Amino acid sequence: QPQSNDRVSLGMRVNPGISFVADERYDPCRRHSKLGAPIDALSTFGSRILDGLMFHTNCESDDLRHLLATVSSMERRLTQVISDLDWLNLGGGYMFREGTDTTPLRQSVEILKSRSNTKIFIEPGAAFVRDAGYIVSTVLDIFDSNGVDVAVLDTTINHMPEVFEYQFEPEVLDYQPEGEHRYILAGRSCLAGDIFGDYTFDDPLKIGDRVTFMEMGAYTQPKAHTFNGINLPDVYAYTKEGNLALLTSMKYEHFAARNGAHQHAYS
Repeated sequence: QPQSNDRVSLGMRVNPGISFVADERYDPCRRHSKLGAPIDALSTFGSRILDGLMFHTNCESDDLRHLLATVSSMERRLTQVISDLDWLNLGGGYMFREGTDTTPLRQSVEILKSRSNTKIFIEPGAAFVRDAGYIVSTVLDIFDSNGVDVAVLDTTINHMPEVFEYQFEPEVLDYQPEGEHRYILAGRSCLAGDIFGDYTFDDPLKIGDRVTFMEMGAYTQPKAHTFNGINLPDVYAYTKEGNLALLTSMKYEHFAARNGAHQHAYS
């Protein structure tokens, strides 16, 4: 029973059942997906029960025609349901990079608005924040390993776990595909797979040099962890005046408290 006299707006996530993502690890509409009720299940709900619907069917797509195809399918199958809704959330999964054709987005909204005054939301998360974050690391050591130079950094893939989870090489500032100096960039944890990738640069790296990972604004801080007791990175903001302002610096006390040993923590 409701615990308040204030009525909440009741919504439900649905799965339109249309897949656009080749890699199932990223596909919200994969077979046996846990993300959203099957669209056909809406027939068991009275339209007056739900105030809104939400779907999220893509991942890092630049092609908004996928969204138009999804909206067109839902509009055909759920015409009356959509007409009775107060709101519809189109989710995210689209990058909106410079040059992205947004015409299909406008067409999608027009289709939905032609039926009712339903409020339309879209929530592309990574599109807004990915390019706004960087991880700046320092070279701690360089050594030869079977003919290839390994540069050990003061960071770790555990500060950006998706690198290990999905086995991709993050973008690095000053990387040059035809560069003369090749390095395997490695993290400093004991994990053998703590490897960022194979990179080439025009100039040789030296101990103390900075290595900057780009496009780190999404899915880094929420997922980063302190495996091996390696501290989380300090967080800085780049101000309008061109200065770096320290926002957060994690201490041992934070690590200890997280692991139930705060009463024994010390600086």
